[in-house]
Amino acid sequence: MDFICEFFRPEAECKGLGVTCHKDLPSNEVFVRTDREKLYAVLTNLAKNAIKYTDAGEIELGYIKKSEVIEFYVKDTGISIPADRIEAIFERFVQADISDRMAHQGAGLGLAISKAYVEMLGGEIWVESEKGKGSTFYFTLPLTTHPAD
Repeated sequence: MDFICEFFRPEAECKGLGVTCHKDLPSNEVFVRTDREKLYAVLTNLAKNAIKYTDAGEIELGYIKKSEVIEFYVKDTGISIPADRIEAIFERFVQADISDRMAHQGAGLGLAISKAYVEMLGGEIWVESEKGKGSTFYFTLPLTTHPAD
């Protein structure tokens, strides 16, 4: 999480955006047995989208321990996703059709790939979006209570 936050900080700051990183537990208390590259790919895609669709405010990346899962999130104060497009954005080659000049950049595969990766890793992904306030993408991964041997 720290790596992703620091990696995207310069890009966000170039747009005048703040970047915060919220960790529910100390690193030595959180163990997730997963495919590191897939986890990085999902976090990277969500962070890049948050920066791309946010013109003012901040991006927050974080995680919260919830029962048997760890819930990651990327929250922005950017443009929102219309309610009738929320399910579609996770489909291949589909974008939200939002009225923004940046909406047509990219192939529309990032969220579909993220969804596939999260599901391959045993989790779920979803988004909450509110007009004028921004969007928060969430995904879960199974939580392990002890480190790998």
